[in-house]
Amino acid sequence: MRRSLAIFLAVTGIIVIFLVHSVYTLLTLLVEDGSADAIHSAEIPAPNSPLIDNMPQYIPKIIHQTYINDSVPEIWREPQRTCIDIHEDYEYKMWTDAKSRELIATEYPWFLNTFDNYSQPIQRADAIRYFVLAHFGGIYIDLDD
Repeated sequence: MRRSLAIFLAVTGIIVIFLVHSVYTLLTLLVEDGSADAIHSAEIPAPNSPLIDNMPQYIPKIIHQTYINDSVPEIWREPQRTCIDIHEDYEYKMWTDAKSRELIATEYPWFLNTFDNYSQPIQRADAIRYFVLAHFGGIYIDLDD
């Protein structure tokens, strides 16, 4: 009986060690203190502060939006115009279906077949967001937000 118990405990120990080793990185996240990577409020300048101009610009000042074509419905024109007016120092890019396909065909031809074969147009609109942000940088804002 004692020998079988010793074998059972040894095998169980080996399995536990293997499992802990397999998920060690995930386990370390449980005790990781992320404060070293945090941006503290003292590091963030106040809105319209001259300090903002002296800080490095990590995200380009480009606003991306998507729509089927250049004829944005009336209900979204005012919010679109307001967004452009509020961010007058930002470049504005409207991505139509045709412009989106052209970018994918030119810069990401490996994805073109997938892009063209999406069954719903909204899938192409969702996908292009990631490609334009990866390619140009900036921010994406939905027209209806």
